[in-house]
Amino acid sequence: MKKLEEEPREYERNFTKLTKQVNIEIYNWILKRIKPQDNIIEIGCGPGTLARKIANKANNIIAYDINPKMIEYAKNNYNPNQYENLKYRLGTYNQLSIDPNSQDVIVSTFMLSELRPFEQQIFLKNCWDLLKNNGRILIAAEFQPKGFWNVLFKLNRWWFKKKLKRLRLKGTYILKHFFKYLEPIGFKIIEKKVWNHGSIQVIELKKINIKENLPGFYRPSQKNFKGIRAQLRIYRCIFTGQMDKVPKEPGLYKSGEPNENSPIIVTGNYEFTYIKLMRDLKGIDAWVLCIDSNGINVWCAARGDDFENKQLLEALEATGLHNYVKTKELILPQLSAGGIALPKLPKNSETFPYKVKYGPIWSKYLKQYLMEKKKTEKMKRIKFTLYHRIRAGLSHISFLMRKIFILPIIGLLFLNLITSILLGFSMILLIIDFISALVLSNLLLILIYPLSEFTRNFIIKGIFFGLINMILMIFLIFYMHNSLEFLLFNLPLFFWISFFSTMSFSGSTMSTNPKEIQSEYPIFKKINIILMIITLILSSISLFYY
Repeated sequence: MKKLEEEPREYERNFTKLTKQVNIEIYNWILKRIKPQDNIIEIGCGPGTLARKIANKANNIIAYDINPKMIEYAKNNYNPNQYENLKYRLGTYNQLSIDPNSQDVIVSTFMLSELRPFEQQIFLKNCWDLLKNNGRILIAAEFQPKGFWNVLFKLNRWWFKKKLKRLRLKGTYILKHFFKYLEPIGFKIIEKKVWNHGSIQVIELKKINIKENLPGFYRPSQKNFKGIRAQLRIYRCIFTGQMDKVPKEPGLYKSGEPNENSPIIVTGNYEFTYIKLMRDLKGIDAWVLCIDSNGINVWCAARGDDFENKQLLEALEATGLHNYVKTKELILPQLSAGGIALPKLPKNSETFPYKVKYGPIWSKYLKQYLMEKKKTEKMKRIKFTLYHRIRAGLSHISFLMRKIFILPIIGLLFLNLITSILLGFSMILLIIDFISALVLSNLLLILIYPLSEFTRNFIIKGIFFGLINMILMIFLIFYMHNSLEFLLFNLPLFFWISFFSTMSFSGSTMSTNPKEIQSEYPIFKKINIILMIITLILSSISLFYY
């Protein structure tokens, strides 16, 4: 979608091709539900194709899009005299200058998949405010199908994400939980139609009046954080490298039985984080606000752009927390401080009447912190103990094997198969050497990492561990092969593996910050490429002495 939006002139043709003309059927389905007296808003109008068709049937339509190119193209490709009831404006679902209770219909096609879960809830809440009593929303979007078709859908999405990654574009979001939001916020489904086994749907929603004539708020069901299944989810996070996005549904949860005066604990929606936090809060009545950190742990999310002011504010707006509590204090993880900019948060706002405090470094200290109302020194500082290094090391090895080195290893195994069949020459020991160097370099990081704390620079740390790994591999490889030439030609390989692993390990250590790592990366990339070229050439030559 993002790529298509760069060319408004070709958007409609390319999108029709992408959906295999399903979008045209959706337009026709929507047009049948438009009445002559309707006042309509379209959110995410693109080049204005549907808006012009609606203008031929409705009383009045205002079409919004967040992309200036789309709005400019739409304005330049319609006759204002012919469509006096059509206006194009720049904006999106939370930037509309429209009177409350003034619209009959709100239309949105294939825009909701660009919104995260909380944004989808805010979209529905804003629509509820703008619609008249019994007003309607007509939505077309990409949904997650069920059963066997979900498997095919996920494979297709995986390939699609790979393509987006190559193009350096952000992906879209499946409306996984969307139907759960409707009734709590104040809508009911009147009618819907599906295509492609449910992966594309168009839905007609009707506004329903609820208590106090205000939209409601969705709250996800409590998820079990005890027992074997929860523990298996923790192991999944650890042994898949803690680099995968393992999201817990964002929202407002309860620890115990909180009331309007209970403390508010803010965290990310990484599943490991949620389970660990809820276990550590056992016996404490508190509100737990899981913001949408994109299924990433707090430390990594705050170092990127997934645990910032934006995510915190949208979580508060979507959950309506201020309607449930009188508490005026938010307790955030200390490790989120790199993402949350306190000076830029609203001051004395009706929707943000809170004072932000940073809690202890680990959730295991929360009980003591809540009782004493202050942080001791041990709550403020991280000690990268052997236990933490072992857990981080296991995750890191898993990450390297699955994400970085799996394809080279498969390539070597395939090459070994060919050489074994055609030349009777086995390379299996070389593959074992490669894996041994990888495992040994990570064992060094686990066992003797404190020796590298003479510097914060990870390029220097990488050189330090690379030299140690190279020295240890000299003894191991000479013992295994008894070939000095083979050993000498592979020394750069053993150095490079450890150098690369150390730089990769930086995100697991908490011994640096994003700015420092970003400043090192340009130099690291150059060194890394040079080492890879040297390693590839010399390791290839070493096969003659194998």
